[in-house]
Amino acid sequence: MAHYIDDKCIGCTACVSVCPTEAISGERKQLHVIDPKLCIDCDACVRVCPVMAIADEFGVYKPRIPKRQDWPKPVIDPVLCSGCEFCVDICPFDCLEIVGDGPFQGIAVLTRPNACVGCRECEEVCAKGAILVTSAEPHPTAVAEGRA
Repeated sequence: MAHYIDDKCIGCTACVSVCPTEAISGERKQLHVIDPKLCIDCDACVRVCPVMAIADEFGVYKPRIPKRQDWPKPVIDPVLCSGCEFCVDICPFDCLEIVGDGPFQGIAVLTRPNACVGCRECEEVCAKGAILVTSAEPHPTAVAEGRA
């Protein structure tokens, strides 16, 4: 299911600029729409909507989170990360980079935290479970294993 925009929409276009899949369309000062085939339910649009006009698939409206530093971000466990680059390749805003020597030698690092919208694409593609998009740091696996 996809998020949807109700008639409270003022057409500010804030949601359009943060949508990682370009699922939102509409003219400025007009009601916008979300293409359910493209929406990945990441909540990025919800976090920027100034009038709470966007609901999730269950009809739940969430409040705006005005500061990007308060948005969820990928937390990467360097022990679990294989350096495969899948997360780097899938990130729609080029927020991640592999730091280290050669493929499968380095680790993923969040290099552009202010550009990250917390869409969870990196978390979904990580086969190692090394990425968790959350507001908490450090990675829970590192904490459980006593590495953090």
